[in-house]
Amino acid sequence: MPALYDNPELEAIHHKAMQALAAETGHAFTMVKQVYETELAKLQATAHVSDFVVLLSSRKAREALRKPAASQRSQPVTA
Repeated sequence: MPALYDNPELEAIHHKAMQALAAETGHAFTMVKQVYETELAKLQATAHVSDFVVLLSSRKAREALRKPAASQRSQPVTA
């Protein structure tokens, strides 16, 4: 499996994106990192241009992290 990060600068950029995503979604950093890196690996496997991989990884991880919260909100409220 190829390395997710080609150099320390790129790793720092991804790390900042993960921190921002953790703050935005309220999920623990370790969970965000796991989801983010899963999405990053999928994108890197098929990406021909890597300029937008950080943006796309963040977007896909955000969507994945929001799914459980969205399904909980859709549950009927009983009094």
